[in-house]
Amino acid sequence: MEAFLALPPERRIELLLPFVNDNRVETLRNVLAKRTRRITIALENIFHSQNASAVVRSCECFGIQDLTVIENSNPFLASNGVARGAFKWLTYHRFGSEEFNTPAAYSDLRQRGYTIVAASPHPGHDISLYDIDVAKGPVAVVFGAEKVGLSRWAMDNADVRMVIPMCGLTESLNISASAAITLSHLRQEVDRKLTPEERMLPEDDRREIFSHWLLASIRDAHNVLTRIL
Repeated sequence: MEAFLALPPERRIELLLPFVNDNRVETLRNVLAKRTRRITIALENIFHSQNASAVVRSCECFGIQDLTVIENSNPFLASNGVARGAFKWLTYHRFGSEEFNTPAAYSDLRQRGYTIVAASPHPGHDISLYDIDVAKGPVAVVFGAEKVGLSRWAMDNADVRMVIPMCGLTESLNISASAAITLSHLRQEVDRKLTPEERMLPEDDRREIFSHWLLASIRDAHNVLTRIL
């Protein structure tokens, strides 16, 4: 695998294309053309595997390429049954080497150009979900652990705090529902307000991801790599 990844993406694609049927290749190219990094999700300390899996699946379904995982006291565990294979199509940014990893994750998100939006279940915060303007720049929405929400540090150090407006007596939504609603709305805004060039991945990124997707589409990838390298 290391030898394969050391190759330029163009060479990886050239080597793998003969092992993937044309219909699959066309599907991968069409999906990749709709991928965006204008929106991303970060999850702080999620511990229910079903919720983690549901967020992964929502990211994939709405064409979000990146997911940041912050593992402070809880490892990020997800059930592939719920995610329906979505894991292998996303790019993960994992932070779990320290006792408290949220500052490192925030620093990484800002270096990648994101405005950090902390999601809160409590009314009275800075803005509503529907006030986020994706035309102003890339947005990273951060969700916290079930029941307790985001850490105080995560809330205090975000660029803005966001709430999803609700009309009922119940104060908050499940995290997987909150993430799905957020992604659905923001993805519509990205498609409505941005040009294809603004929302699409850069060509170099598309080639890199496409090479990984081709590999993920090959059933016996390890043996194939052994044969061709």
